[in-house]
Amino acid sequence: MFDSVRTRLTLWYAGVLALSLIAFALVIYYAAGNIFHERQDESLRSTAQTVASAYVEELGETQSPSKAGEVVLAELTFPNRYVQLTDNTGLRIASSSNLSGSTITTPASVFIEARARGASNVTANGLRVAVVPLSSDRSLGFAEVAEPLSAIEEALRELRRDLFFGVPLVLLLASAGGYFLARKSLASIASMNSQTQRISAQNLSSRLDVTNPRDELGRLATTINDLLARLESSFKEQQRFIADASHELRTPLAVLRGETEVALGKTRSIDEYQHSLSLIQDEAERLSRIVEDLFILARQPINRRAALNKEPISLNDAVKDCARAAQVLAARKGVRLKLEENDPPSIALNADQELIKRMILNLLDNAVKYTPAGGEISLALARENGNAEIVVRDNGIGIPAADQSRVFDRFYRVDKARARALGGAGLGLSIAQWIVEAHGGRIGVVSTPGRGSTFTVSLPAKT
Repeated sequence: MFDSVRTRLTLWYAGVLALSLIAFALVIYYAAGNIFHERQDESLRSTAQTVASAYVEELGETQSPSKAGEVVLAELTFPNRYVQLTDNTGLRIASSSNLSGSTITTPASVFIEARARGASNVTANGLRVAVVPLSSDRSLGFAEVAEPLSAIEEALRELRRDLFFGVPLVLLLASAGGYFLARKSLASIASMNSQTQRISAQNLSSRLDVTNPRDELGRLATTINDLLARLESSFKEQQRFIADASHELRTPLAVLRGETEVALGKTRSIDEYQHSLSLIQDEAERLSRIVEDLFILARQPINRRAALNKEPISLNDAVKDCARAAQVLAARKGVRLKLEENDPPSIALNADQELIKRMILNLLDNAVKYTPAGGEISLALARENGNAEIVVRDNGIGIPAADQSRVFDRFYRVDKARARALGGAGLGLSIAQWIVEAHGGRIGVVSTPGRGSTFTVSLPAKT
């Protein structure tokens, strides 16, 4: 039960509310007690002043303190209250009939205070007593009016009873309401959980319902939907990669198997065996290149910059080394490769030297493949706006505008037949793009069909 967020929220809500209600009830109780006592004191003083005024008036007529007191107390009756008249020495002049011969015992200090302040209150023998002078000159004595404290206690007892029943009832109703609100508020999360559990690799295109995209749950659902979109894209890319890789590997393997079966089918001449072995060697080399490219792509982590072995390198030296290595490919194809040396200043990078060279060689290899014999390729290095800029330009067959945005996709080839004949698998530019982006750079292509292509790489250089 306590594993439910709804239950825990309700319990927390009920606990906080209970403490608040208890604190509120205590404040109300003690405040009510003080108010009840203050009102009782005011009422007692008012009664005592009424008795004193009537006594003074009657005394003026009878000229007898005891007779005046008896007349006044006979005319003025106060249920549940006791009245006593005393002289300045504390001797009783008269008392109400409900005292039944008893007296109100009042400390002498109370009379002194009443004479000085005009009124005084005291609690004695379970009674709350108000004392006021009988006359304004304080010479006639005092009027004492008492009321049992039980009257106040009864009111407080009723208040306690109301609080004892009211606080739990309010707490119960509020907790039930809190549980209902928590259940209603968390219903969206329960729905999201149910929908998420139904999503698998087979239906990654499913999305969570977003009732209100502006509230917290709506933003959570939107975030989960964005995550699902990224997972779907990655999963489709992975499936496409596996399918393309399987296709690319199947072709050379089929050639190897077929050529081997043909060669072993019957006895052949040395020339025929040499031809078969040469074909097998070519396909084995192509297979090795594909596997090597796949291995490089497999190095791509989620954080593209995490797997690099960075160190300070000279980009000038790396470009020259790649140009010399690519000269062999260019000469074999009958293509002229030119390194444009404009005496660029030394450009240093904090980079993985092996990968940087692989990126440049991939661009040069791609240029050689798609530049016909007699064509020309140029390689240039420059510093532009604080970045190192590598430009590979050729005058080959070019790339149609519709295909330029996809040339960096894995296994994508504009002309599949020509690419396979040239030994390409469509991974070179994808690897080049990954290497550039892993180093925080950018790569782009500008091409015109029939006139050639220009690949530009921009890398952050060390200052």
